[in-house]
Formats: sequence, C-alpha cells, structure tokens
Amino acid sequence: MAHILIVEDEPSVRAMLRESLAAEGHDVDEAANGREGLSAMEARPAEVVITDILMPEKEGLQFIKDLRQGYPDAKIVAISGGAPGLQSGCNLELASMFGAHVTCAKPVDIDALLMMIRSFVPASP
Repeated sequence: MAHILIVEDEPSVRAMLRESLAAEGHDVDEAANGREGLSAMEARPAEVVITDILMPEKEGLQFIKDLRQGYPDAKIVAISGGAPGLQSGCNLELASMFGAHVTCAKPVDIDALLMMIRSFVPASP
C-alpha cells in the first residue's frame, strides 16, 4: 500500500479521508495547510499527496508548485469545494496547470478517489 499525505484545513474532511484510506491499508499522515504539508514531506516524503486548494497560511496552488519542485515523483490529487462566488472547477483547473495529476470536486467521491490511488500505486505481491 501507499504512504499518503492529506493536506486539508477542514478537520472533518481530513478525518473522513484518513479513515477511508487507512481502511484500505494505506499509511496516512496529515497536515492542516500547505506550510505543514511541506514540513511533513520533509520529515517523511509521501508517494501520494491529497491537497485542498483553499487553505490558510499556504494555499494549495503554491503547495502544489512547491511539491513539483521538491518532490517531482509524488502523485498529487487536488480537491476543492470552491468558495463563495467561485466554483470548484476553476480551482481544480488551475491545480492541474500547477501540476496536480488528478482533481476531485468536494464532496469527494471516496470510491473514485480510492480507484485513482490504486492506479498510482502498484499492487503488493
């Protein structure tokens, strides 16, 4: 299974993702924003990073850009629910341009997310 880092400022979303990924056997670390996410990657690089876009301290687009520079092999999944007056599709399109491999609108379809992660991570023997 994979080592996955979840970077999400909403505790309930982070918990849902963590529980779903751990139930699949993945090793999961968490961070509440991009600044914490970079620290987590420095301490223990993850194979897959799931990141929100709109977060405090270091937002997701800058975080994705930093990941691409420092951890080019990490697979990045960007998630976003948008913001008042801004649909999630705008954020997700920008995330793809910044280097996210795949994007998911919130609320996240966990089954689709798990399938995406399976495509990134080779099956264990």
